[in-house]
Amino acid sequence: MKKLLTFFAILFAYHTQAQTSDSSRVLPPVKPVKISHAEPLYLDLVRDLGARKGEREWNVGTSFSKHGGAAHWHPFVEYEFAPINRLGLEVEVPLQAQVPMTDDIPSSSLNMKSLKTSLQWTYAVIEPWQTSLAVGYTNELLINHESGKLFSAELGFPFMVAAKKWGSQVHTLVYAALGGEKKWGKSLEPTGYEVNLALHYVIPHSKAFVGVELYHSQNGPVYENAIRPQVRVALKNNLLVGFVSSFSLKNSDPVSSFIRIIYEPKKRK
Repeated sequence: MKKLLTFFAILFAYHTQAQTSDSSRVLPPVKPVKISHAEPLYLDLVRDLGARKGEREWNVGTSFSKHGGAAHWHPFVEYEFAPINRLGLEVEVPLQAQVPMTDDIPSSSLNMKSLKTSLQWTYAVIEPWQTSLAVGYTNELLINHESGKLFSAELGFPFMVAAKKWGSQVHTLVYAALGGEKKWGKSLEPTGYEVNLALHYVIPHSKAFVGVELYHSQNGPVYENAIRPQVRVALKNNLLVGFVSSFSLKNSDPVSSFIRIIYEPKKRK
């Protein structure tokens, strides 16, 4: 009987050791490939290209310009998240404020301009070429401040993005979008297009960068061309601040400035 008990004890110990060895060989799930691209500060994408499930980001900021006898601010709040791998969603609330600088402007004002929602799908991450490709759509509902209706019109912008990393520090990105507008009770009308080219140099071993955006758009007979030099500073690994100056190639348009604060909360487990 004693020999039989010893045999079962040895057999149980061997079985437990085998289970432990098998469990130690279980590998963690493999994350999808993601290339770290420098994201333009003024344009701003819907989450990173190649976003991974659970990523989140808060953005707050404003643009500032002076013209028409008043200071004009355009504050905004954005929330971005990735519900699944490579799909980014965004909700943005843009505001507009006006502060009089001369007697011609009677009073200050602050209004909610619109409600924007966007989605972006990264359909290709080509690691050997350090390239990511994405498509997306932005919907904007314009707030009506003059009548009983909540919204005055709906804007739509289908877009595509292509980004490439050259070596470890140089990043390029191309963004192109078409525009359409639908006023309440009327049919959809095309409003034009916009193209944004971005070039950035990322400081080694940092999330900080310097770069420039070249912007061109056409809305009916109106064209806009602007150069936007920019710099991003990393206060912490998940807290960044970006500064942009916008110079229009039209002499009549004022120079404007822009600031964006970026905060990435830790992933939920």
